[in-house]
Amino acid sequence: MKLPYDDVHLIADPLYGYLRITLSRAGEIAEADVIDNPWVQRLKRVHQLQSSWWVFPTAEHSRFAHSLGAMHLAGQLARQVYPTLVEVEPGTPSLPVVEETLRLAGLLHDLGHGPFSHFCDEEYFLPVFGIDHEQISQYLIVNELGGLVAELRRSPWGQFGADEAVDPWHVAFLVRADENDDGAAPGSRAASAAGSATADAGPIPRWVRLLHRALSGAVTVDNMDYVRRDAYMCGVALGPVDVERLIYYTFCTPDGLTFHKRALSGLRAFLNARFYMYENVYFHRIGHAIDLHLHEIFRPTMRLVLPQSPLDDLAAYRRLTEWSLFTTVEAWLDEPLASERRELAEQWQSIIHRHVKYSMVFEQHVERQQPLPAARDMTTAEFREAIVRRLPNALKGLDFVVDIASQDPRPLNPLVGPKRIAVYDPVSDAIEEQLLSGILEFVPAKAHLYRVFAVGREHERELALAARRALDEAEPQSLTNL
Repeated sequence: MKLPYDDVHLIADPLYGYLRITLSRAGEIAEADVIDNPWVQRLKRVHQLQSSWWVFPTAEHSRFAHSLGAMHLAGQLARQVYPTLVEVEPGTPSLPVVEETLRLAGLLHDLGHGPFSHFCDEEYFLPVFGIDHEQISQYLIVNELGGLVAELRRSPWGQFGADEAVDPWHVAFLVRADENDDGAAPGSRAASAAGSATADAGPIPRWVRLLHRALSGAVTVDNMDYVRRDAYMCGVALGPVDVERLIYYTFCTPDGLTFHKRALSGLRAFLNARFYMYENVYFHRIGHAIDLHLHEIFRPTMRLVLPQSPLDDLAAYRRLTEWSLFTTVEAWLDEPLASERRELAEQWQSIIHRHVKYSMVFEQHVERQQPLPAARDMTTAEFREAIVRRLPNALKGLDFVVDIASQDPRPLNPLVGPKRIAVYDPVSDAIEEQLLSGILEFVPAKAHLYRVFAVGREHERELALAARRALDEAEPQSLTNL
């Protein structure tokens, strides 16, 4: 008797109950082999939340757990939209191939993350090497895991057709899809950054391009997983996030992935829940205070730990995780007292043991309700300068740091660009812009948290008053104080 238990394995998950992955038969490559690859397993040692785990004691989940969740949702989405995808693009391969392509994009979309995730991108990779984790992910998918990916022959729900396979280039495209993409194969940016060339994969087929919003945009399998997972793991009470409804009312049109009108209530709830998480978790004042301290030591530390681009020294990068970074900087405590490494190690000890250097002395939430193309947001340098001008002369040399945490709760223009939200109206049998206006009316187009941090609180009142005056005198046509 042939039973499925040797072909498909169950992974327990707090959000979805059980996730299915394929297991290897004799001489076969399966999803378990991709998941067990060292590059994927490395994500277990990178926190999903770069600083929030110092704030929320139970937020110890990893990029690995999130990637499995995104993989699961991507498979659900593929099975939901496949019938309409085939109608729009008759050249689409079998459902198992489409499903597996999306599942692998969900699994591998964060493959290139370094320690402290997006912080590593912003503070080191982009300014030093001109690349980000998505480009690194693309390179790794094609060049390090491409052989495994191309050998897969089934998804958890079905066998590929004869001569069918998953193309690693298609997976890489979905990881960094661009709505304005001309259909050329991805990877050239990453290959160029690595100083090497990769084979020409040819144009990306239309069926793949039609699926690009699965992982790129305002509502994706990526953020549908992390919003719920982060809230659950942080112990934060979140409003309703009806992922099943959002997926059920998603289908494919010639425009790509599209929401049916009946998804609007779920869409509004999701955008508000995502906004809530940014305000209360991702932009938490203590987490950002820790980030300010990290900002002072992260780049000099990484120059010592990883002086070359990750794409020029893959072996070193594969070993680099938050675990290895903490072990390395702790060992620097044995260095001579006046050395750069010893000084950095002592700063890292303060962060690791949660001795928070900065205290928040001022905070003001500013929202922009409507997109105003002519408006320009205040920069941190301008905000700091405006505060200094309003301080008493005796305090103009005061040591303080400003921070502006910004978020786009919804796309500034939801019908244009890479974050487009397409909503279909069955009455007109078309995508209708006005359907979004009602649900977006109370979701800000732009939100900022203007904050001032100081090492001590001795002059907290003076700093707070100066910061408030600076914001109150900002351009009234572009900012609305709430």
